[in-house]
Amino acid sequence: MSSTKKWLSVTNGLILFFALNALLYLFIVQFNQKVEFNKYNYLYNAHHFLEDPRVNGGKFNLFRALGQYDSQWYLKIASFGYPKNPSPPDINNKSEMGGATFAFFPLYPIFLSLINILVKNIEVSAFLLSNISLIANFISLTYIVGKLYKFSLALKTAFLLFLFPFGIFFRSYYPESLLLLFLTWFSFFLIKKNFLASSIFLSLMNVTKGNLLLLNFVFFYFLYRNFKKQGGLYSKYLITILVVIIPFSSWIIFNYLKTGNPIYFYTTQGVWYGNTFPGPLLTIYSVFNFPRLPFHSFHFSQVEIIVMLTLLVLLIKSKKYLLKELWFISFFIWLAPLFLRDTMSFTRYQSISFPLFIYLAYSLKGKAYWMVAGLFFVGLFITSLFFVNWYWVG
Repeated sequence: MSSTKKWLSVTNGLILFFALNALLYLFIVQFNQKVEFNKYNYLYNAHHFLEDPRVNGGKFNLFRALGQYDSQWYLKIASFGYPKNPSPPDINNKSEMGGATFAFFPLYPIFLSLINILVKNIEVSAFLLSNISLIANFISLTYIVGKLYKFSLALKTAFLLFLFPFGIFFRSYYPESLLLLFLTWFSFFLIKKNFLASSIFLSLMNVTKGNLLLLNFVFFYFLYRNFKKQGGLYSKYLITILVVIIPFSSWIIFNYLKTGNPIYFYTTQGVWYGNTFPGPLLTIYSVFNFPRLPFHSFHFSQVEIIVMLTLLVLLIKSKKYLLKELWFISFFIWLAPLFLRDTMSFTRYQSISFPLFIYLAYSLKGKAYWMVAGLFFVGLFITSLFFVNWYWVG
């Protein structure tokens, strides 16, 4: 395909993408009342920084409704930062949002606060960041997949990923949008063996969210292989390693200065799960206890187990097609939540695993692709109504 045709295809794809997102927001505004506001979840299963007016009989507000669950923590951190010498976090007290803020990594709130310097409204700032990230992700994913495979596959991949029902989190105030952007460029430069550029995006991921920390093993594995094969200046490799280490080390130092505990972010995350069993044992327990699990719930649910096993099958089948770097990246994204804790939010964490969407787009031909894309489209719109009404989605 000529560069002119590619440019036209990207432009048309981007226009369609804009239209689909605008349609989604209009759909939420028009039909949000078709799903009842979940007052119980709002009051007893979530923390609140900004009150949803519907809890007191008020009207629906799109900017407020998109700020579900974890979003409230990020909005608070972006507005007021992290507390110094916090009292032990009490997750059961939904009015207390002190020490538990350290469970949420700092880069996304930093981006929010920077935008808010100009906007002066933290929710509008978050909405703008989400949509800017969406556009950047669509363009980046199309470019990178097109470079690594072919352009037609890139467009198919991008639409599948962003129509995925859990793609509602890319439109909310969560760091997944930034993670996906960093992940695509990290992967691209890793494949191209530009380890310094790849290390920059890895370092950004390391201070955006903790569930991708295992990707450091992937990076250093390929870095070591390159060193053994090609050698090179030690100083070059040292700089690359320092780029990876410094941001996360700064986060550890920040935790120490604020709380006296350098791994307070890890200690705090433990209170959200309330179990002492290793993640792999809990995962095995969930699989064998599948018939007794609720269909969808916070920590253990049939939905998460179904997705987990389905993605495992996709991983096995995709090994011969995906570039080895991409396959390892998707495998470690799949492994991390199961290795570290229970299956809570597993499907949301996998929504950024773009190599699996590449394989899915490659595997689905003709009508099969449009059928799955259509199901994803319907699923996204339905999920969005439950999401903005404070039902637990993931």
